[in-house]
Amino acid sequence: MGKTMGMKHGGGRSAVLLAVMAVLLAVGSAAWAAPQGTVTFATSWATFNCKGGDPATQNGAPPYVNQTCFDSLVSVTTNRSFVPAIAKSFKIAPGWKYIDFLLRDDVKFSNGDPVTAEDVKYSMAVYTDKKFKYVFGTMWRDTIKDVEILNSRLVRIHLAQADWGFIGRLWWGGGIMPKAYREKVGDEEFAKHPIGAGPFKWVDYKQDQWTIYEAVPNHYRKTPNVKTLKLLYVPENSTRLAMLKNGEADIAPLLPAHIKEVQADPKMKLFWVKGVSGATMVYADLVDPKTPSPFLDIRVRKAAGMAIDRATICKRILFDAAEPWGDVLPPVTLGADPKLKPEPYDPEKAKALLREAGYPNGFETEMQVQTTDIISEALASNLGDVGIKVKVNKYEAGAFYGNFFQRKFRGLIPYVGWYDAEFQAPAEMSDFYLKGTLHAYYTTDEIDAMLRKAMYAETNAELIDWGKKISKLIRDSYITTFLWMSHSPFGLGPRVKSWEPSHGCIPAIAFETIELK
Repeated sequence: MGKTMGMKHGGGRSAVLLAVMAVLLAVGSAAWAAPQGTVTFATSWATFNCKGGDPATQNGAPPYVNQTCFDSLVSVTTNRSFVPAIAKSFKIAPGWKYIDFLLRDDVKFSNGDPVTAEDVKYSMAVYTDKKFKYVFGTMWRDTIKDVEILNSRLVRIHLAQADWGFIGRLWWGGGIMPKAYREKVGDEEFAKHPIGAGPFKWVDYKQDQWTIYEAVPNHYRKTPNVKTLKLLYVPENSTRLAMLKNGEADIAPLLPAHIKEVQADPKMKLFWVKGVSGATMVYADLVDPKTPSPFLDIRVRKAAGMAIDRATICKRILFDAAEPWGDVLPPVTLGADPKLKPEPYDPEKAKALLREAGYPNGFETEMQVQTTDIISEALASNLGDVGIKVKVNKYEAGAFYGNFFQRKFRGLIPYVGWYDAEFQAPAEMSDFYLKGTLHAYYTTDEIDAMLRKAMYAETNAELIDWGKKISKLIRDSYITTFLWMSHSPFGLGPRVKSWEPSHGCIPAIAFETIELK
């Protein structure tokens, strides 16, 4: 979008396709030096969340397979704006009736076969096949009406509805698969020996333990700087830190408590991926307005926000891996305002609001969290200081999400305000404020309606305007209290010169940009 994405703002919208993504210069990988060396990345994710290297079986994050040996129609810049990948350009028809993807003619799979329009259509059919239980399968079956091949280089995806999130999900997990090869070897063999058009090719693996990739020479989009990538699945935080220290790993995500230890070691470097998620406090009682609750009064919700000492929690409990943030939107999202501040920490004003609302002596409530939670006690203490006495209930992940998705919780729920930031506000906020989505515990008719209209935006200016409007509407409603923006800390070993993952990305990938000294 904007200058980066070549948005056209001219007229003729009713007569021709609106060029949301104009053709960017098809710059190949010329002048890249031959990849050299091996980099070992120890990840905190304990499983593949897919069967071998089959992206169609992916049932959750991380998209490591989909963004190493596979490439999609689109990619993103470091600031999360869309840029062409296998598709040289794409255009969204007025009213989001369809999207036309113009394919490059120089993209090949790692076995040397060219990527064709047939491969694109086939891949979308595989992703939407119910038998694979793909993570976006249900969404895409609702969104995609048909995939049509207009000619050898032009694919049209007919849509049932507008959805900016669809394009982002194409990048995140829509890797194109070779139709001829997959049909020849079958699903089982494809999972063991996948072939894609990504910057790395699959070499070997042990399910849910490790994978080894090798750089694709002269890759059309970005030739990796390193020849070999070893991805190790190491869920234990202290083990990853030890591996960084003894040289077994070159890059690893850190527990916030380990940040100072890395900073104190001259052989290691602290690396931040900023703005990966936001934290909110959900007022679960709002889903049941017929049952009396103090939180039905907006003054009480404002008081709760003012009772939270965000700065102290971010510094002392989260070790500066978070910072107070006042906008509903992530910083990379169009329409975000970094000047916005959260409610000030003001216990006395919070008490005054509670008295005004009829609770001079406070009241009792509950807070629902997972067993891995580290901030609920601090939140409960802050709220207790103004008279909101909180009982903290802890749940294993399965029980927590089961109750959350079925809206069985009441009281307070510290939760996610955004996750893996999107460039377009309608896509970003729909996960948590659009009716019917799993993570939208409570929203309003007005917010829901505004989000659905915003999905049909077609220009940068419209997206910025909608982002600001919807953010203000959510903030003014106080249906959630925004707490802070979280960052992902990584430790880099002495061999790593640089790495350029996109901002707000969780988990951070872009392994092809890793450069060794």
